[in-house]
Amino acid sequence: RGSTRRPRPRRGGPPSARSAMAGLAESNETRDVCSAQWLLLWTTAAYAPEQPSRQEAEALDTFYTKFQDLCREGPYAHCLRDALRDYGRPPTGSRRQVMLWLCAAENRCLQRAGLPTKRCRYSELMGRWRYADGYL
Repeated sequence: RGSTRRPRPRRGGPPSARSAMAGLAESNETRDVCSAQWLLLWTTAAYAPEQPSRQEAEALDTFYTKFQDLCREGPYAHCLRDALRDYGRPPTGSRRQVMLWLCAAENRCLQRAGLPTKRCRYSELMGRWRYADGYL
């Protein structure tokens, strides 16, 4: 599997800011700081324990609430910061809760950028972000 996950070399000029984050729906290839940030947020959630212990839930809470939103330009600027402000802290009592919070937060970003939103179904999110064998 490892060889199929290598990013392909870029061809042509840099992708538009509108397409960079939207491209994460199909590929793990990051094209800018915004898509790299969301890739890290999603994979952290997908590989979090299904039912975190108190200590694991606290660690997840710290990760998501203290995460520095580095996406500062373009249509996705400050989306994480704004989601934390408007939606509150992501619930960390279960992996499902974190994944659904992230989906709502990302949908808000996509909508703000004029892009189609994704369905927030846990099974589909897990199919996209976590491999059945646990392999990254």
